[in-house]
Amino acid sequence: MLYIGKYIQVGRYKNGGVFGIGSKQALLSEPNEFENLVKIASLWKTPADEDSVLEKARILHPEISESEIIKCISFLVKNNCVMEYEHFKGDDRYSRNSLYYNYMGANSKDVENKIANSSVTIIGCGGIGNHLSYLLATSGVGKITLVDNDEIELSNLTRQVLFTEDDVGKRKTEVLKRELLKRRNDITIEIIEKSINSEDDLKSIPKSDIFIISADHPFELINWVNNYCVNYSQPYINVGYINDISVVGPFFIPNITSCFKCTDVAPDYLKEDALSHFIRNINNDFKAATFPGVNGVAASYAFGDIIKFLGGFSDVLSKNKRIGIHSSTIKIEEQLMPKNPRCTVCSHQ
Repeated sequence: MLYIGKYIQVGRYKNGGVFGIGSKQALLSEPNEFENLVKIASLWKTPADEDSVLEKARILHPEISESEIIKCISFLVKNNCVMEYEHFKGDDRYSRNSLYYNYMGANSKDVENKIANSSVTIIGCGGIGNHLSYLLATSGVGKITLVDNDEIELSNLTRQVLFTEDDVGKRKTEVLKRELLKRRNDITIEIIEKSINSEDDLKSIPKSDIFIISADHPFELINWVNNYCVNYSQPYINVGYINDISVVGPFFIPNITSCFKCTDVAPDYLKEDALSHFIRNINNDFKAATFPGVNGVAASYAFGDIIKFLGGFSDVLSKNKRIGIHSSTIKIEEQLMPKNPRCTVCSHQ
């Protein structure tokens, strides 16, 4: 049984009106077209199937032709304006997420079940790791593995939002686990207190549905992760920032997408030549000019792609590309990374 989605809102606009809100709203310029759609949609405030709505409309709105009624019903179904009656319970913990999944055209119960049975690994529990662990835990992910070996410092508190002054000096993974369990006590949280200093270090981390790479050092990390994940068919997403630019991607899906080495999009920090000494001299004490808003934007964009992947709905935006959101100009930049059949890392897949 279907009924009109809780996320639907209508209003008059100029001569016609707007049906729905958000990216899927429809602007109807013809007054009769808008009025007919509103009348038919209002019949679906009570749960019913399509045939029942058609029959009810024939009786209650004889002024609307049958072909126009069918057209309105088709519009409502095609544009996800109606949803399964059992799929929304206002007092359910994930009720608003459920509305979002329905709005995006997915079966919310299927999505929620997939997310509940999923596991993620977060490598790096700093600013982005804080944001993403919170978002994923409170959205119903079944298991989160936290990988980090750092202690909390006072300077972390500007952006690592789940830590407090009392936590300074404590392990990031332990405090993050404590805070996540406060927000959802039925989630499984595992801790791996480990620094990633080589590709071999990744072998001690159990596989999961996705690795989230939110650590910003060492420079070689993304290449180690990419090599490992390609060789062991482990999905991953890279999330970070380049000073004032929030960075999301690439999102690697084995045998489907490009990997990080399919296209050269990042500088080479490791090449040995006559300039290497000078480059290392500048880079060896690098500290990113990070900022809370930049962290939050990167985490939020990445969260959307991760949930789509885990829940099996909609399209992952950072596949085959790296996305940069510039905080100083609100510019969105895309570095396209098409799959390269001659890639030295993933071409053997």
